[in-house]
Amino acid sequence: MIATEIKKISYWNEYVRWYKLWREHNSYHEPIKNFIFKFIQPKIKILDIGAGDGVLAFPLIKIGNYVTALEPSQTMQEYLYENSFNHGVKLKIEPRRFEDLESSELREFDLALACNSLHLTDYGIEGSIVKLFSSQINSVFLVTEKTFSIDKISSNYPEYSLIFNHSYICESSFAYHSLDEAFEHWQFKYKRELFSWEKENLMKSLCFEKDHFWLKDHAFVNIFYWRRIK
Repeated sequence: MIATEIKKISYWNEYVRWYKLWREHNSYHEPIKNFIFKFIQPKIKILDIGAGDGVLAFPLIKIGNYVTALEPSQTMQEYLYENSFNHGVKLKIEPRRFEDLESSELREFDLALACNSLHLTDYGIEGSIVKLFSSQINSVFLVTEKTFSIDKISSNYPEYSLIFNHSYICESSFAYHSLDEAFEHWQFKYKRELFSWEKENLMKSLCFEKDHFWLKDHAFVNIFYWRRIK
């Protein structure tokens, strides 16, 4: 994948098809939801930064929270609206980028929730956390597969206490309905046709189970929860 492409809204406008395919065939977010419900109480205002298909937003709404999904991609917005209808919930969608929000707007929320999204901003993970902490938002719940300097952030913002930090390995596989679909996905990633040797290597990586061609994968997931000490 071209590293710069994944940060573009245009990339996510096209990637929604593959995001749906990934979401439909794994339970990546189940452990995250379990941790969220240990710390997040009902009746608070939540900003879900890069809400995806609403996998975390909808359960939070159903227990009585007020969630705003920050999602600048138009096709991902359409995906969210579709899912909100299917789940029978009302979801407010903010179409701007995280970079466009002012500190005063962030302070209107009790919690910022970000699952694998902050590294896609122009600020990066550390810069995004600095923006959130600088706004004096009450709490931040972060899920990321990326690494960053926790000590550096903690020393600059002692008013934020790290309440919870947990890391684990999670299944994150893709399941394709055909070999052509697998080739098409990776051609999208590379933005070009695959060479014959690349197709051969991809086929060797796939296993056939439950009527699907599986590309088995695992991710190292980190979860952080900070709360501002008043």
